[in-house]
Amino acid sequence: MELSKGVEVILDNLENNPSCPHGPTIIFKRLVDGAEQKFYACSACRDRKDCNFFHNYEDEWTSKKKDSWDMRSKQLLPKIDRDQLIDRFQKVYQLPAADRGYCHTCDSLLLPEERVDHASHDLTKAVTNHQLSHPSEILKPLESAKKEAQYLFARKSTQAIVEMLRSAGIRNVVCVGAPRIHECIRNAYSSDMCSILLDFDHRYHQFYDGSEFAWFNAFNCHWFWGEIGKSATLEFLQKSDCKQLALVTDPPFGGRVEPLAYTFQRIDGFHKELHPNRENPLSLMWIFPYFMEPMILDSCSGMSMLDYKVDYDNHPLFQQGQRGRKYGSPVRIFTNIPLSKLPLPKDEGYRFCDFCEKWVSTENKHCFKCSNCTSKDGRTYVHCDKCARCVKPTWQHCKQCKRCCLPDHKCGEFKPSNCFACHKPGHKKNDCPSRKTLEVQLFARREKKS
Repeated sequence: MELSKGVEVILDNLENNPSCPHGPTIIFKRLVDGAEQKFYACSACRDRKDCNFFHNYEDEWTSKKKDSWDMRSKQLLPKIDRDQLIDRFQKVYQLPAADRGYCHTCDSLLLPEERVDHASHDLTKAVTNHQLSHPSEILKPLESAKKEAQYLFARKSTQAIVEMLRSAGIRNVVCVGAPRIHECIRNAYSSDMCSILLDFDHRYHQFYDGSEFAWFNAFNCHWFWGEIGKSATLEFLQKSDCKQLALVTDPPFGGRVEPLAYTFQRIDGFHKELHPNRENPLSLMWIFPYFMEPMILDSCSGMSMLDYKVDYDNHPLFQQGQRGRKYGSPVRIFTNIPLSKLPLPKDEGYRFCDFCEKWVSTENKHCFKCSNCTSKDGRTYVHCDKCARCVKPTWQHCKQCKRCCLPDHKCGEFKPSNCFACHKPGHKKNDCPSRKTLEVQLFARREKKS
């Protein structure tokens, strides 16, 4: 699979790769001075300050190196006693709100007698029942832009997403990096819906038992507690009929699309093994910026982009209001659920397009030449007859470049991207004439290995 900037990521037999504290590493391949270089690196952390694992593919992975990294993993990963955390939560829950506390320095719920030892720490006092059942409102977001990059859905967006799921007949939800969806389902719809949270943030262990939360790395499909977390997830998948099950994910926007798609396909495969007679793939809702559409569609077949603008509480650009972007949040929902089954909130200005048979935003006007509502970025696109497509309203057709561009562009600088499969210009991967040959070669290679 190809990545941006000439880097390729290899995801075959991932479970056999060397492991860092965040699970199996990924093989990256790049050209350095014309020579191919392959190496193992952390799947989750793009900054080596967060995880400095690096191992050349050609070098031997010795038992000494493995033991060294196993020891480092034990030192770096927090030691978690789930039974002790559940017992602590129950004790805190039984206290009056005024006696409850949470220490952000130590990442721990506090009993009254423990406060004196944490007096100089960053504390939240008088923790309410609502906060205990909505831990994302207590926990301070992890803010490493190249690791966790936690941004949390605004309440109205959370509600809208859950209502979409319900309208599509979804009653069981795997929330991958989407704690607010998990909280909403548990607290407002528990009578006929259930969910499990798979998240990179281990702090949720304090608020959920093993059937509700698993510590998880979505970039390599790794459960940090091994079989314990995986078993809880498989048990949830086992009791979930495919027609009523969906995976909802809100991964870090800077993360690579291909490893995430690999993980979602693995989870889909687990469900297929548990329900061999199912007819359709697992329903998926992937929340990501609209400009990542080509990469998502290239990695996940059958996906479409909803017009709904997803707002976040703690991101200045991904929200409505004076601090937000001029044309609203750029974050959208990509899904394989038929768009006609997903109504968008009328009170936010969305309407149903009878021609497209989907819900669209107010500014998204139907183009009868394109046979589609074409706007993507929050503005009304205009049709260019010469390009035979709709373009952004600020673009103009350039005779020299033979395409629509910004008025102040420099002619001749535009270069179409190369095909991901054969690296030649002029076409995309899906239309590549050599794609079938490449697929046959890949299949033959896998058959030979087996």
